[in-house]
Amino acid sequence: MYVRPEARGSGLAASLVQRVIAHARTLVEEICVTVVASNAAAHRLYRANGFEQYGLERRALKVGNEYHDEVLMALPLQQPREPAVRD
Repeated sequence: MYVRPEARGSGLAASLVQRVIAHARTLVEEICVTVVASNAAAHRLYRANGFEQYGLERRALKVGNEYHDEVLMALPLQQPREPAVRD
């Protein structure tokens, strides 16, 4: 997700993430995102919406001659069902 600099701080990013989460709850069990490790604002946004880091992919993104690590984050939306007990 990208928010133009002139729209940053307006709550747009948080609103978009919350709308995606609400819609996804009806469709999927989990949302996974990757965030460039140096993007502190994105980390705060996703953590504030319940995402948790579960990994780091080193040198995952190359822009020009520069590599960037990516943080792997996930938000479980549905609890896994317990298997039925049979007698």
